[in-house]
Amino acid sequence: MNGKTTHRISFGLEKYSSVSASADGRHLVATEASQNPALWSVPILPNRVAEERDANPYPVGTVRALGPRFGGKSLFYLSSRGTGDALWRFQDGQSTEIWKGSDGALLEPPAVSPDGRSVAIALRRNGKLTLHLATAEGNELRPFAESIDVSGAADWSRDGQWIVTGGTDAHGLGVFKIRVNGGMPVRLTTGQGSNPVWVAGGRPDRIYRRERGLLRARVGCSPGWYSGKTTPIEVLREGVRVRFLHNGSGFVYMQGLPSAQTLWMFDLETMKTRQLTRLDNAGTMRSFDISPEGEIVFDRLRGNSHVVLIDLPGDPSPIDSQSSH
Repeated sequence: MNGKTTHRISFGLEKYSSVSASADGRHLVATEASQNPALWSVPILPNRVAEERDANPYPVGTVRALGPRFGGKSLFYLSSRGTGDALWRFQDGQSTEIWKGSDGALLEPPAVSPDGRSVAIALRRNGKLTLHLATAEGNELRPFAESIDVSGAADWSRDGQWIVTGGTDAHGLGVFKIRVNGGMPVRLTTGQGSNPVWVAGGRPDRIYRRERGLLRARVGCSPGWYSGKTTPIEVLREGVRVRFLHNGSGFVYMQGLPSAQTLWMFDLETMKTRQLTRLDNAGTMRSFDISPEGEIVFDRLRGNSHVVLIDLPGDPSPIDSQSSH
């Protein structure tokens, strides 16, 4: 490899964290890194913090699983067969692929209607991410609120009539709610907001968004943010890290470093928090949901690495130190 030129030597999906060349320029030794996300579950215990011994694998029948979302009697999640993450549904002990990654890889968990009959997914079309609605079987796919370039995950209102999402329209960044049966999106906020979550539980609807890493809340459609008796909760920007209890009495959220996430619960009546988990596994958590039975199901990404030997074609002369791979 002479001439100080760049040559691509890998064409797969592998990711390398380090590389070294042999003195004769014929071989490379590299560390290949990969992540194998899987679903786990942990109970919400009333009298103590759940520890690693309380966590259990949540088998869904696919090797890779992340981004869990419950709806009706089904669990929806993301998985892939090497072509980008697709959408799967787990019900009655069976996993079914309902959207193929080859038709458009999914970057965020789906928004699932409360009855589990419909899903909303973000697909890249014409240079932007557009929401699409489909049945739980993946049929009748149609674009939805095409004026919004969505950002992050969307969420479905508990009455099944609205979807809320962060994104950008012709007037800039904001959080929007969109009626499922049609109509123009309604702007709720101005400025950056991602991964909004919506709850209705015997009180005015609250739409929570994440802004600059802090969790903010808006009550119904009235102006202003919900003013609680505590300072805003800080959460990481990456991943979907807030989900509500089904009765609307509070929400569960993730805190901590990516490799040391803990789950906490915020009670909307007492305005107090309590720690739910103390897990000592090094896997990274990015998203979770709460099952109808009150169990937390979360994804856990475990990093694996191994050393590989790569034979280089061409001139066996030493590799120029300015070449890149």
